[in-house]
This record gives sequence, structure tokens and C-alpha cells, in this order.
Amino acid sequence: MTRRSTRLRRRSAAALLTAAATAIPLLISASPAQARETEPAPQSAYQAKSEGELLKQFAVQDEVTFWVGLKAEADVTSAHKAKGKTAKARAVLETKTAFAKKSQAGVIALAKDAGARYKSFWIANTVQITGDKALAEKIAARSDVATIEADDPVTIPDPLPGTGEPEVDAVEWNIDRINAPKVWSGFGVKGEGIVVANIDSGVQFDHPALQAAYRGTKADGTYSHDYNWFDPASVCATAAPCDNNGHGTHTMGTMVGADGIGVAPGAKWIAAKGCATSSCARDTLLASGQWVVAPTDSAGANPRPELAPDVVNNSWGANVYDAWYRDTVQSWRDAGIFPAFSNGNNGPSCTTSGSPGSYTNSYSSGAFDINNAIASFSARGTGENAEIKPDLAAPGVNVRSSWAGGGYNTISGTSMASPHTAATVALMWAASPAIAGDVAATEALLDSTAIDTAADQCGGTPARNNVFGEGRLDAFEAVNATPRGALGAVSGSVTSGGAAVADAVVTFEGPMRATATTAADGAYALPKLMVGDYEVSVAKFGYVPAKGAVTVVENGAAVKDFPLAPAPAATLSGKVTSSAGAEAGAVVAAQGTPVTTTAGADGSYSLTLPQGSYTLTVTPAGACATATSLTVDIAADLTQDIALDDRTDTFGYSCSTESAADFPAGTEKLTYTSTTSGAASFSLPFTFALYGKGYTTATATLEGVLAFGTSSTSSTNATLPTTGTPNGALYPLWDNMTVDASGGVYWAVTGTAPHRRAVVEWRDALVVTGGTRATFSAVIGEDGSVSYHYKSVPGNGATATVGLENATGTDALLYSFNAPVITDGTTLSFGAKARGVVAGKVVDANDNEPLAGATVTVAGESVTTAGNGTYALQPAAGEYTVEVSADRYATASAPVDAKAGDVAYTTTALGTPLVRSAQDTVKLVVPAGQSRTRTLDLANAGTESAYAVTEKQDAGWLGLSSAEGTLARGAEASVPLAFDTSGATPGTVLTATLVLTSGSGRAPVVEIPVSVVVPAYQTALDTGARSSAVDTLGDTWTVDPAYTAGAYGYLGSTSRVTTSRTVSATDDPARYATARQGMYEYRFDGLPSGTYRIELGFAELASNDPTDRVFDVMAEGAQVVPNLDLALEAGRYTAHDRAFTVTVTDGQLNLRFVANEGRTLVNSIRVTERSDLAAG
Repeated sequence: MTRRSTRLRRRSAAALLTAAATAIPLLISASPAQARETEPAPQSAYQAKSEGELLKQFAVQDEVTFWVGLKAEADVTSAHKAKGKTAKARAVLETKTAFAKKSQAGVIALAKDAGARYKSFWIANTVQITGDKALAEKIAARSDVATIEADDPVTIPDPLPGTGEPEVDAVEWNIDRINAPKVWSGFGVKGEGIVVANIDSGVQFDHPALQAAYRGTKADGTYSHDYNWFDPASVCATAAPCDNNGHGTHTMGTMVGADGIGVAPGAKWIAAKGCATSSCARDTLLASGQWVVAPTDSAGANPRPELAPDVVNNSWGANVYDAWYRDTVQSWRDAGIFPAFSNGNNGPSCTTSGSPGSYTNSYSSGAFDINNAIASFSARGTGENAEIKPDLAAPGVNVRSSWAGGGYNTISGTSMASPHTAATVALMWAASPAIAGDVAATEALLDSTAIDTAADQCGGTPARNNVFGEGRLDAFEAVNATPRGALGAVSGSVTSGGAAVADAVVTFEGPMRATATTAADGAYALPKLMVGDYEVSVAKFGYVPAKGAVTVVENGAAVKDFPLAPAPAATLSGKVTSSAGAEAGAVVAAQGTPVTTTAGADGSYSLTLPQGSYTLTVTPAGACATATSLTVDIAADLTQDIALDDRTDTFGYSCSTESAADFPAGTEKLTYTSTTSGAASFSLPFTFALYGKGYTTATATLEGVLAFGTSSTSSTNATLPTTGTPNGALYPLWDNMTVDASGGVYWAVTGTAPHRRAVVEWRDALVVTGGTRATFSAVIGEDGSVSYHYKSVPGNGATATVGLENATGTDALLYSFNAPVITDGTTLSFGAKARGVVAGKVVDANDNEPLAGATVTVAGESVTTAGNGTYALQPAAGEYTVEVSADRYATASAPVDAKAGDVAYTTTALGTPLVRSAQDTVKLVVPAGQSRTRTLDLANAGTESAYAVTEKQDAGWLGLSSAEGTLARGAEASVPLAFDTSGATPGTVLTATLVLTSGSGRAPVVEIPVSVVVPAYQTALDTGARSSAVDTLGDTWTVDPAYTAGAYGYLGSTSRVTTSRTVSATDDPARYATARQGMYEYRFDGLPSGTYRIELGFAELASNDPTDRVFDVMAEGAQVVPNLDLALEAGRYTAHDRAFTVTVTDGQLNLRFVANEGRTLVNSIRVTERSDLAAG
């Protein structure tokens, strides 16, 4: 089913087929929010009578389809007095149609005046209208209008595929399990003379297993669909029945199918397609309900109540209580038609019965499997008015039946269970015409003959509980209990001290079992009992039971009166408590009696009961404790205190409420791109644990949701849990809300680590439904605590969802859904009381920076650290070892004490190698045909590690040796590198990549780019030298000659300068120990056009002071080194280098030296063509 809203007044606009698709109080001192204190505006009739969802729809739509419910109800006393099923059905039809015409006239007149589309339905005295808000407001203003509700169908879930089960004596297991074959053989009936119907997705009328049982099949093999088939939405292509889903064909097969799949294969069937496609709309279901009372011809006209079915099966329903179909069900009962319903597939939790199955006037079925175990999906009670639901359970798992297309299908769901019950009624009425049309008597027989099945999950007794109801369906015993053959009558009265005793139950045990209840005058009557001797017992609360005997003779009228004596009474008292303290408002009731009481403010209660044994049911007023039941034996006044368990979800979250004066407020306003719908995300100052998962960011939506997982800005709230978004979220007040200039969403952080709190406050948010403002906040703690604080909540949350949910939408603690239970000044706290939070941070021991992706394990549960290295887990309270591991890191462990409701915080540093290269890149210049050597220098600042240096792709000009080994902490290593440019093309660049691999956690693989420039031209001059020299890097420096054309050299009147002193600031002091001075230019001829790197070496070798020698250097006519004063910039006997690039286009490079003071000087010059560089 799609995730959508289901509201308080009518929680689902249509219905769904039910084949299964399957605290810790927190007070924070904070400045109060700047909310305006205003009295709520009085509600208009439109707001008061309209369903919240409808108000939401009109807020965004000009025209909406809605339903108008009238206050007045038809008086169907005539149907109760009518004799015979046909007369009853006709009385219902005539009375209700006449009453609807009269009572709906005013509403319909308004619709006509507005030009609105409308449909009238007599069976529930309601009108469907499509119109605007102005029309809705006019209608709401009428005093005869009770409600105005939205119209929204619910998607049908796919059936849960089943698996085949073995047949038993040529019938399906489910047919055998309810003892239907024993009825066929023992009583000789298979449902003959009875007509069953279903309201479903349709039926394949010519299916081999159903064709013969179709009432529209004529003796000559042709068909008449008049009065036998109803398609209110005109879905089928022809007038013949169709089924575009398969569901309806399946449920009909279980009722009347041949070939061993049906319970009552002798009965006839008719059908109404109340579910058009994958959903069941409200108007088609109501139209179908009317048709069941009085079937029509194919044109939908000329209703004939005498052709109404005896039984109608309804395998559809909403997941929650919704009273909109109750009048329809009552109309069937008044017409003598048995209403069978599935109880819903929303199990396994308690109080999940779906409606209409949960109505007190519906007879609903849960589902059990071949092992007689209740199905996990089977919804549990209680139902309407705290009634036990389901009424009973029938086979509903792996049920094989007919399917659209002419084949068969095995599926599961309470949809599959209800047809067993409906068809059992067909067998009962076929065997016993005396009770045909007597719905109440039939229900009593089904109840009394069901096989008691104990299940205490949701309250009740072994004989009657909210899982199996009255027990498992037994068709044979149900038929056996009906009155058959020769009959007689018994009547009488029950008195006490001469006064009539009303509502006493008189039970007859003999040839059959029967019960009667005395009227106000104490009289009872059973007009149809099988002849024979009976033991009779009389029971009435407050009286001592009485017994007697009577003989029933054919056509006789025996009389049996009973006097009852008052039973001695005693007082049962005590206190009802929970973990939060006194459970004020808890309802304490003695089952099977009218005695009930409500606990006072201190939890105290008192009941006065006749002495005896009782089952007490205790239902808390709030949603944080669970209902319970217990047995008490009262022989005298008795004190019995009752402790209610916390209501928890699967993970273990529970809740508590209290009234609190302090209201936690936010201080920093969040920014939204829209004022009507949107989300704002922010980083949390700590890792917040929710359902065992840690979160470091949060998203606050305008719709009152604080999400940590997948977010959503849907304004249509839903129940929890649901796999649709949002998930991993808190729902302090999920509703359709907006903000304007008067409101906003704020957040703040309070406290100190590891007990910080984050507050998110919705301030003066505008609730679309009703147009009033809400102020509330959510507070999350570093210890995993959650609390909601309500300053002002319009409507007390009647259109909102409140609770919290896990990241997958499979577990949640729902506090309320569309229920007005939130009062101003309330604090609602949530906590996993049996769990503690283990949180911390994992860092790299080398750099102390966060380590993301590390695995942290506590008590068998593992999480990975977030991007900031943090984590949070929620194990059960206890002492554990925290184990931390990560790839290429040493494992660390430490003890931790996870205290319930608290946080234990640790920081863990993981050791790892830190092998690094001193060079980020390797780059050198090697003229063609030459070779060079270098080293790659490695060091390890971390734990010991092996290492290896390899080439990413083999380059023939690059050689490696001693390229692997082991480095201890603090150790270093040098890897020799050899370069050979033999065969390389001048003017190119050779590239390669070295790969350094190690056990280093941060960077186990480091790529080091290598480039070798093979220049098209290079000249290196050791100016002033007498001979050539090779430096430590293997580069050759030659003497500098005087310039001659076509070569290179200096120009000008020069002299050599030398020194025997060591020149500092260089690895090659010999090259700087000679220089040439006084030249005005160095000229280089025969250069290819291109970019050149010029490297100049300088050192002041004389005793010059600053300003004694100052000169400029120009290259290709541009100044590149201005006002060079070596004594000033470097000092004497100190190397000083300058380098620059120039572009040569004319084949000649001119380096000019211009003296400003003293003589020019240079110690070395290297000119290299560098196509890899840009000039500048």
C-alpha cells in the first residue's frame, strides 16, 4: 500500500483487498521561544465538520470530491418485524430509499445550484459531491449535516505468493481442515439453495471451477447477467462478469468452487465488482453494498430484493478503524444477509484489526496455516468498542483456489480466510432453514463451535482472545449445532425475589446447543429447538447460576422458569502503575461482566464483584504502557496492585510523558527555499544514535519531521512503521505545516561532551488544517535520548503522526496517529531503556586526524566510522570490549561499560605505517645520448612496513635497483634510479610513473611522476674556468670562449676572477670559485626556435661592499634581472642563482650584462631548450 494519510474521523477513503503482500524524561533550561500567546480561533462549521485531509486538499485544489454524511438515520423497525428474508430486504430498501430522498434533498439542492456533480447513496444516507470550497462551507453550515470527508482510494497490495500444500482425500488442505467434507457426507448438504456473493475485484464467471455455480448460468449453457452481476464503475468490456485482478475469482472459488477447492460447492454465486482495478473506491463499495440488498438488472435498474444473496463475503478493508461502512453492514444484517469480512493483514502487532472487519456488527476472520498457527500477517484485536477481534480464525496461508484466466493460484492473506467462514454459513443455512437469515443466531453458533485456541499475545482468554477470536473455524460442528429435523419451542422467565432479571443468558445443552437472553421483563424464548432432553443453565452477572432440565417435543411449547439468588459480593482494589509511575486513567474491567472502572490520579481503582474467578483487563489511558490481563480469585475483599509493562518496539524503545514548565528553544534559524514545503540540513556536534545506527547530520522539514536517514517533505502524514520515506526519523508532529514571517525552524546546542543536546524548535508553524499555529521542539542527546516538547499544539495533534522510526521503515514506536492526545505543556520522552550508547572517535595514530570507514564492534554489532571518524552503537547495557579495526591499521581494543540510558565515549588511535618519498616528483634534464643517476629517498614515520617501488608501465630508459625492502619506524632508504636517453629524440620529454606501495593506512599506494627533458639544445658554461668539469648530478660544464660567429661566447673586455675560498650556499662550490667579469654580452648562435631555460650562477669573489658592483641582465632585449647587487643580496663568497625562460625566434640568444656600478660578473651560464615550459 502506498504511504499516505489515514485520518481520525475516517482513516481511509476507500478500502483495500486484504490478501497479504505480505523513556527518559529530559528537562533543558533554555530561553523560552518567542511564540505569541494567543487564544485559538473558534472553529467554523466547515472546520469542525470537515475531515483534516479534506481541509488539506482544499488548501491546494479548487475542486475536490468529498462525502457529506447526514445526521438523521432511517428507522428500520419494519425490517425487524418483517417475516422472511425477502420481506426484510424489501423493507430495508423501501425505508432507506424514501428516507434518503427526503433527508438529502437540501444538500442535493445546494449541489445542483452550484453546478456540482453528485451521487446519492441511500444505504448509508450519504452524498458524494465534486465541488469547490465555497460549496463545502455552505453544506457544512446546515444543521442536518454531520460530517464532510475526503475521498481517496487505497492501493491494493499484491497477494503474498504461497507454496503448495498436499491435498487430503482429493480436497485442498484448508477445505479438509475445517471439516467441510464431513458436512457433505454427514449431513448430505453442500450449500444447496443458498446464494453467496462477494464484493471484490470481480469473478471469472466461466472459470471451470465456478461456471456451474454461477446463478446466471442457464440450463442450456447460456448466461443471464441481470441480477447476478454488478459492475458499478463499468470496468468490464462487456456486460459479463470479469476479473482484472484475480483476487475475487480466488475468494469465490474458496466459497463455492468445484474440484475440491470450495467449502460449499452446492451453493450458487453472484458478485459485485466493488474494486475497479487495484483499489476499491468508496462510491463503488457503497453502490455494491446497495446492490447486495436489492440486485438490479444490467442497466442498474429495477431492484429486486427477493434476489438478494444469503451471505456476502468482503475480503477488503482499511488497516485502521474507519466507521464509514458501518451503516451498510447493518443494512445487510437488517435484511437477513450474513456479513463476512477479513480482519486485515496488518499483523503481527496488537490493535491492528482492519475495518469494516473490526466493527461489532461485522463477522471477521483471522488466518491460520496448515500447522494451526496464526499467520504472522493476521491482524489482531481489539476491535470497535474494545470487542474481541477477529471473531474466529480460518485457513489463510497457502490457500489454492481458482484464478482469473482459467487456472489456479496459491496465495495467502485474511482475504483467503473469510470465504471459509462465509461458505460455512451457506452450509449451516442449507442444513437448517430454521436459522437461515438469522444472523445473530448464526454468529452465536459459529462462536460456540469454534475450536478454542489459546493465544495471550493481545489479551483475552484461551477460549476467546484477540488473536484467534473464538477459536478455529469448524464447519462440521457449526452445522451440527444448527436446529434440524423435528422442532419444538421453549419459553420462560427469569426472576429474582419476584423481580424480572433482564439480560440473563439461558443455555440449552442436548440434541443441539442453543442460547437465549432474557428481555427487560425477564422473558426468553427459543422457538426452534430440536426435540429431546436438555440440560439448562442460567447465568447473569451478580447472581448465583441456576440449573434445570426440560424436554422438547415436536411442535410443543415447553415452559421453564428460573429463580436466581443474588451472589455474595466483594471489593477488588489496588493501584495501576507503570515504569513512569501511577497510570491515571487506566481502565480496569472484569471480562464477561459489565463492571469497569477508571484509575484515579494516583492509579488507584476499586471494583465490586460477585465472589468468584475473573479475568481482569487493564488498558492504559496513554500510549506508553501496554494493556494486560490477569486472573483473580475473589473470595473476600482483595487488594491487587497491577504493574503494566512499557510498550516497546522491536528495538526496545519505550516512552513516557510528563508535564514540564521549561520549554527548550532553538536559537539559530534554519534557511528554507520555500515557506510551504522544504527541508534544511545541518551537521550535528556529535554522533546521534537511533535504532543502533549513528548519524552526524540531521534534516528538519517544515512538516514537523527531523530526519537522519532518507528524508521527505511530504505533507501527508502516515502511520508508522512504513517503508516509504521518510525513514530513520523523529516525528514530533508530522503534519501539513508551513511557515511565514511570523514563524520558522530554529536549532541550538546545549551541554558539554559527552552529554550534549541538540534542540530543533518549530516556532509558530502554521498548521494548514484549521489555520492555527504550533510551537514544539525535539531534543536529541549524545546519550541517545529523544524528547518532544509541546508549547502549543492546535487540535491536540488530531491530524498528525507522533513517534520515531528506524532507517528501513520496519520498526517504529508510534505514539499517536491522527489522534487528539497531545496537550500543551507535555513532554514526551523516548529511550531504549535496556540499552546504552557506546560512542567515540577513531583517529590515525600518525597524524591524529579522523579515520573514516574503520570498523567498530561491540557485543557482536558492527558499524563503520563516519567521515569525521565518529561512531555510535546501542548495545544492551553491560560491560563489553570495543574492538576497532581498519584495513592496513593495527587492531585496537578497550573495555567499555555501557550503562543503560547513558553514553560511554572513547577515542581510539590506530597505528599504521607512514612510508613516504622525499620527492613528490622526479624531474631532470638529460641531453640525448647521455645517462644520469638519482635516488628516490624514502622514510617511515609509522609502524614497521614492507615497501616496494615499481614502474607503473615499463620505460626502457628508466632503471630501478634495490627497489624493495622493510622499513622500521624512523628508518630511511634510498632507491637508485638510472636514466639513459640513448635513442631519445632531442626536443622531447620522456615520462613515466613510479609506484610506491607499502602498508601505510592513509596512502598504501603513492604514484610519483617522472619526467626527463631531452633538450634540442643545451650549453653549460663554467665561466672563467680553465677546464671542463662534471658536477655531482652528472652534468658537464665547459669553459667559456670568446664569441665567434656560429658558436657561442662572451663579448667585451673581460677578465677572470678566482678564489681559493669555499663558496657557500651550493652543492658545487668549485663551479662558483671562478667567474668572468667585465663582459657586456654572451651570445649563442645556431639555436632552434623555441623556449629556453636560462640558469645563471653568481657569487661575489672580491672584497666588494654593497653598491660597489651593481648591474642588470637582459635577455633577447628584455630586462630579466634588474640592479643585481651580489654583496647586498647574498654577501661575499655566497652562491646566488637566477633563472628565467625566454623565447628565441631568430636562431640567436643574446644575454646582455649592463653595468650600473663596477664591473659585470657571472660564474656560470646554462642554456637549455625546454619545449615543456612556457616563456616568462
